[in-house]
Amino acid sequence: MANSRRARFLLPDVTDDRYIGRMPQARQDASAENPALHSPGPQVRSSGCLNCGTALTGPFCSECGQRDVAPYPSLRELVVDAFWELSGWDGRFATTVRALVARPGKLTHEFLEGRRARYISPLRLYLMCSLVYFLAAAAAPDVRLESGKSMFAGLRVASDVAIDSGPSRPQRVAEAAGESVRSRKLLTEEERRQIMADIEGAPSFMQPFLRRAVTDPAGFRSSLFEAMPRMLFALLPVFAAIVAVFYRGLKYPEHLYFAIHLHAYVFLALALGELAKFTQMPVIVGTVAAIALLSIPFYATIAFRRIYGGSLVATLAKEVGIAAIYFVTSVAAFAATIYVVSVMA
Repeated sequence: MANSRRARFLLPDVTDDRYIGRMPQARQDASAENPALHSPGPQVRSSGCLNCGTALTGPFCSECGQRDVAPYPSLRELVVDAFWELSGWDGRFATTVRALVARPGKLTHEFLEGRRARYISPLRLYLMCSLVYFLAAAAAPDVRLESGKSMFAGLRVASDVAIDSGPSRPQRVAEAAGESVRSRKLLTEEERRQIMADIEGAPSFMQPFLRRAVTDPAGFRSSLFEAMPRMLFALLPVFAAIVAVFYRGLKYPEHLYFAIHLHAYVFLALALGELAKFTQMPVIVGTVAAIALLSIPFYATIAFRRIYGGSLVATLAKEVGIAAIYFVTSVAAFAATIYVVSVMA
């Protein structure tokens, strides 16, 4: 019985003409010389599809499309399977990221031209890049200068809480709320009482946010990190619509492809700045963050010209208009997100 079960899951001969004929020519030669190279993922295990029973001639069933999998997978097979699912079958994730980073606009151009099989889908790329950024941002340590000031995004420096140093009331509230969220530490009872009194004089629409930032900084930060990905995802079609106003030669879905790929690069650039914080060296953090942030407008300009054409001056002028409208829209969306997170605590 054991022998019969084992016989059902023997590897096929990948040098067989029927099997090789389904591969691209460049890989047929490699497979014939070295059968282990025919696929970077799991090998074919059975002679028939476990779902519908159709005879298998490759790693996927020609009838129902199910990939050939072991009926009782080991832990190693589960890990390998998860890796190939997340990274993109046949190494597509590495190919996609390389095209995204090294050739601005190329990925969008490839998708618009119909050459998509070698790349992972735009949405999967966006989600993976945003996941990398938000995980890095949540885990990155707080980097401080020798003066005690905190580095935010590697560049902006904010002072510590200074209740008795004599700043104005709005400044005291802003510093207290900002430092509480960054450090996730509660204020002392005396500091909180004074800040809460100052908050009473703030505009009514800002009071919920300020109160929660001061009284529950850790919870507020956690809620904000949960809401931000959804807000940024919702802004994708908005950005595409803004681009469509300035470039009318393409259909809206094509602008959406461009928006997804551009935002994916932005997430990767910002994630690089967050990862630099793990060095705990302000000079490295500031340098890496500056390079990452400055690369975004350069990248966007090259990508815009590759997809939409036009002179450098015309592209820059349109970029300024797009950036201005998108900045106002993003600030409004961010303020609305903060307010919702504050009142729904």
